Formats: sequence, C-alpha cells, structure tokens
Amino acid sequence: MYFHEIAGELKTYMSPTERGGEFIIWLVGETLRDPMTEEEEKLAENDEYNPMTPHMSLNMADQILEGKSKFISKARAGLICSRYDGQVFADEIDNLYDANKDHLQNFLAVRGLDVERDELGSAVQDILDQIFHGLAKGIHDVDIELTIHDLKPSIKNLAADRIYCENGKLFIDGDVIELPVKLSDAQIYDFEAGYISALCDAYAEVLSRDNVTVDDIPKLPKKYQKNFYEQRKAYLSAESIQRSISEVYEDGKNQFDILKDDAYNGVKITYYDDFDNGYRRLLEVLKKISDVQLTKSKLSLIKNLIGNLERLGIVHILVNDKTITSWVDPYEE
Repeated sequence: MYFHEIAGELKTYMSPTERGGEFIIWLVGETLRDPMTEEEEKLAENDEYNPMTPHMSLNMADQILEGKSKFISKARAGLICSRYDGQVFADEIDNLYDANKDHLQNFLAVRGLDVERDELGSAVQDILDQIFHGLAKGIHDVDIELTIHDLKPSIKNLAADRIYCENGKLFIDGDVIELPVKLSDAQIYDFEAGYISALCDAYAEVLSRDNVTVDDIPKLPKKYQKNFYEQRKAYLSAESIQRSISEVYEDGKNQFDILKDDAYNGVKITYYDDFDNGYRRLLEVLKKISDVQLTKSKLSLIKNLIGNLERLGIVHILVNDKTITSWVDPYEE
C-alpha cells in the first residue's frame, strides 16, 4: 500500500475541502507523540517538530498526496518513525461517522485487510506505522500485514540462556525487540510528582527548612542536587522498563508488579527502622535495595534488564504507588 492511497482515502471524509498538502502535513502531525526532550520542545515552538513542516512547500506536499512523482523522503520518514505514536489519530478514526467507517472498511477489504468496525482506529495506526517504516527504507509500496490481532508473547516462556538486554533492546534467539518507551530527564513529567515530592520533603527535613520544591533544587547544597538528579535518572530508567515490558509482553505488568513486591519485602525492615531524618532513611533504603536478591519475577531471567540503576528506580516507583508513603514519616497516612 502506498502512503498516498491511505491518505487520499482518509481525506475524502476527514477533510474533503482542505488543500491536499495541508491535509498531508496535518495527518502526519496527528500521528506524532508529544515532544519529550528540550530539543524537541524547541522544535515544536518553532513549528518544526512535525518532519513535514521544515523546508517543504505546500506544492511538494500536494504532490505527495497525488503520489505521482514525490514521496516522503527516507530522512523525513525516519524522523516520523522516531516520533510516531498514532494513538490520537486512531481515536479520531474511531470517532468517524458510521458511513465513513463503512467506506474505510471497504477500502481496506479490497486490499485484503479485513477489519471490524471497532478495530479501524488501531488498524490505521498499524498501517501508517508500517508505511512510515517502509518509506524510511526507501520502500514506497509497503506490503501490509496487520498486527492488531497478534498475541503478545509471555515472559513465562522465556529461556534465561537465550535472552538478554542491551542498549534498550531485547535479544531473543536472534530476534530483536526494541523497548518502546524511553523517558528523558530533559523535562519533569506530571507522573513524577509523588516521588519528587517525597524527595523534597526529605531534603527539607535534613536542612531544617519548612519546605523544599523542585524550583529550589538548583540552590541546594551540591550533595542534595546530585542526589536529586541521580534519583530522577534511576526512576526514569526503571519506569521506562516498566512501561516497555507492559507493552511488549502479555504478562509484563504482572511480572513487574511481582518485581516491585519482591523489592519492597527486601527493604521494608530498613524503611521502618528509626533514623534521625528522612534523608538518612532514603539513603539506607537505597543502599539496601542494591543487596536484595530479586528472584521472584521472571524479569530476573533477562540479563542486564534490571541493573543497579533500575533497582534504585524501583524504590521511587514504590513511592509513586504509595507503597512507600514518606521518607520523613513512614507511618504517615
């Protein structure tokens, strides 16, 4: 399937009166994830985050929709793939009128792709992903094999001697699975609020301050700044793995939950011990997790997946989950 074929079909009922080039640029933009790094934020501010916007005229975008002589270049397609998500666009497909969904079903059926009406959003998300990856390799006519019905593999079936993790990828019997989630420390995400608040409370107590906020971190003594940035790095690494494993494996979430429970049981005696302040309690728990044997989860079979950095991060995930409630007062309700 060519990109201009699916794009032209979608335009007929998503934006029939809009100029073709403008629709193409909008369509690609709707499939992208939110910017995750400072560099990407700057690109977005300059209206250059969408790979179709920099140095492309509307005339060229028009020709891409026509599919006669111009195609999305390998370089642009590669950038699209690196920023692709597709979920927002999938939701927009699922919100189409039923008559338009019928047309889309027929369009796909003619091309040998039988999709139920309530699966159209996921199917288009999958199709565009495959097309963009094909274009990134210089392939214009991509053979589509829908993966929306593929069952996720189970961690329970993994053999420890045939799987390992390296550079954000799982290597299994010669197959390579790239872990899809890579959280960057260039920005603070909303979902970090819990463990960051707990860290700030620990810093405030040891420094005899009423409170400490994220904005205060750069003004704290160096050792607390260093601690904060190290803990964020650890958390984001562990959280990336938690999200990736949950997405890749059918039982990934359950196995990561087992890992968290195993970690908590290993540190809880230290956590509830008496300390002069919350910062000391934090440090002792972080020391303890490095020595705990995490063997209950099948994730322990994957060599190099859970290292010392991720162990520290799991502690902060436990704070976000409210399993660990406070570094200052472990009995806090």
